[in-house]
Amino acid sequence: SCEVDFVLIGAGLPRTGTMSTYTALEKILPGKCHHMARVGTDKTDRNVTFWLKAVVGDVTDEEWRQFVKDERLSAGVDYPVSLFWRDLVRIYPNAKVLLNDRDPVRWYESVRNTILQVVGVSTGPLARFNPLLQLVMFVSGRGKVLVVPKTLCYAETALGSAFPRGMFGAVEDGQEEAVKFFNAWKAQVIREVPADRLLVWQVKEGWGPLCSFLGLPVPEEPFPNVNDTPSMLQRIGIIKKLVLGTWAVTAV
Repeated sequence: SCEVDFVLIGAGLPRTGTMSTYTALEKILPGKCHHMARVGTDKTDRNVTFWLKAVVGDVTDEEWRQFVKDERLSAGVDYPVSLFWRDLVRIYPNAKVLLNDRDPVRWYESVRNTILQVVGVSTGPLARFNPLLQLVMFVSGRGKVLVVPKTLCYAETALGSAFPRGMFGAVEDGQEEAVKFFNAWKAQVIREVPADRLLVWQVKEGWGPLCSFLGLPVPEEPFPNVNDTPSMLQRIGIIKKLVLGTWAVTAV
């Protein structure tokens, strides 16, 4: 397979329409787009190993380039990629930067009701000290995969010690703190990325600004609208049932 260039760094936070963006970018770019969803579908251990090293600052520029090459990436959006936007902006000086934007209050509610719940239920004490569930997780390989979003979402960000428990910490501290985090994140990206390299964009704006920014033709088909909140809520329900069900079996 021929090599592809890494052309777009997504600096937007999770729950800013990144699933729709990821779906759209896979349609218009030659290589793949990275998204947290890819961590969970990796048949190898490459993603788990790489991101857990990256979060403790243990990855060299050469290892970043190798990972991007091995994954055949043209772009990356959502965490884990956006957590490391600063590194990637430096390592790939020719890549452009996309900042997915959204109303911060609605963003807070979305994080609180979806990914915070998924990670909380599946890695919380009820799940962690449940021998049968741990066995199921171990056999399916899901246990290690769930460690990644939890570690990354609580990791300190480029904003530093103002938000020591990262995105999830800010969201757990309530709406005011979460909105402050969102706005500080956005301001930092705008401040540090040269204007000619940056597009601040909301998914509702569709193909136009995105394709123009990337110098690509606008596809005939409508912009993908992948609202994964309903499927997330369904998943939370399944995980809760699994946790309680395996406890019931363990008790018997």
